[in-house]
Amino acid sequence: MDQPTFNNLSESILIRLGYPDELMIYTNNLTEAEQLLQQHLPNLILIDLYLDQSKSISLIKKNNKIHPDAHIIVLLAQQETSLLFDAIQAGVQGYIFHEHTEAEILNHIKTILRGGAPIHCALAQYILSHQLNFNNTRSTTAINHPIHLTAIESDILNLILDGLSPQQIAQQIIVPLYIIEGYIKNIYQKIACL
Repeated sequence: MDQPTFNNLSESILIRLGYPDELMIYTNNLTEAEQLLQQHLPNLILIDLYLDQSKSISLIKKNNKIHPDAHIIVLLAQQETSLLFDAIQAGVQGYIFHEHTEAEILNHIKTILRGGAPIHCALAQYILSHQLNFNNTRSTTAINHPIHLTAIESDILNLILDGLSPQQIAQQIIVPLYIIEGYIKNIYQKIACL
């Protein structure tokens, strides 16, 4: 999805969610974005990781120190799971794939705004394999610290691997969806603490 198309689509979605058009600011320049973040009090930040991956990750970390309550969502390609993991480690609350439909983008943003976090099969597999790699290597480097998942968090990731959505998991174990989304958000927070 090219930037102007995504800007128009995201603007339309955010207006539907109640964000006033006059309060939305766009830039394709990360230096300018950093300046804007210092001048404004953002509620929701969308960052395209294709602009410059290392500078984008750095911007996410800086923003979390300046505006810890802002919701940060990254935009990237679906096959970029390791980059998504890096972004979660930097402190993002969610993601949107270039391949997502308008409905999927809307659902991801709604999930994030109500305190949850999105997850898909490849990310669940990546998180679980991160655990396996740690258990097999027992390295002492900071990068290889384990993610201390609870039994329910591991179960949720495995059910995502089995092809269930968070909604289906909530129905299967008979709990409200927000509880499942809360567990997923908790997994994000554990990754951010690595």
